[in-house]
Amino acid sequence: MGNRWVRAVEKKSEAEASIGAGLPPIPSLEVVYLTDPAVLAAVLPPPLTPPAEPRVHVRVTDIDLRFGDYHYKELVGYFAVDAVYDGVTGEYPLLIPIDLESAISISREKHGEPKKLADLELTRDGNHVEGRITRNGVTFIEIIGDVTESLPVPPPYPATQWWYKFMPAVSGSGFDGDPLLVRYDQVRTPVTAERVEGKLVLRDEPTAPVIDLPVLETVSIAWTTRSSKGGASVVGPVDPVAFEPFVRARYDH
Repeated sequence: MGNRWVRAVEKKSEAEASIGAGLPPIPSLEVVYLTDPAVLAAVLPPPLTPPAEPRVHVRVTDIDLRFGDYHYKELVGYFAVDAVYDGVTGEYPLLIPIDLESAISISREKHGEPKKLADLELTRDGNHVEGRITRNGVTFIEIIGDVTESLPVPPPYPATQWWYKFMPAVSGSGFDGDPLLVRYDQVRTPVTAERVEGKLVLRDEPTAPVIDLPVLETVSIAWTTRSSKGGASVVGPVDPVAFEPFVRARYDH
């Protein structure tokens, strides 16, 4: 049977290391809204700084793939704010809810993605669409609406995300090693885009305090399908003392 506790390390090619490369277009229900700029600024760990426009991105995505006899399925949520570093505006996810437990630890440990286990739904019945994210019995994100028209499909476009990778200290205070700012550069390739008339409802859930970023204006609600590929890189270490207050949101206590 061999030693199943140990596996030889195989170096991945650049194509294999690219996140999302080779995957088909995936459906999402997405909302963009404007929030209170002061509140947005307060959730940004240094060295991130506030954007010109206080945008929040909310998304529920259904990843349902088959590779021969192998079926891979996960529902992924996304709650992010715009943030700037070194002149580049990207998205800083405060929370990435996901219903596949096996995908959480590697994403958090390798890249610093703020993934948490949750129950998610994404449905489409004709033109009626619904997306929900639930934790601890609370549906804290709900998107409900109806597709009203097709939109022009934009060309492929670049997008950036900012993540923080860190290891809490064994001592219970601070970190073992400096926290790292990670930059994820992505190319998104839309296939379809449809306008949705509907609403976004945010509810209080203490481990996912999305209602602290109020909806002041809804910019767009859309049902999209798109593919994407990208890669992550370490920007560099960040000030551990300045970053430590922002760590609490990563955990449920």
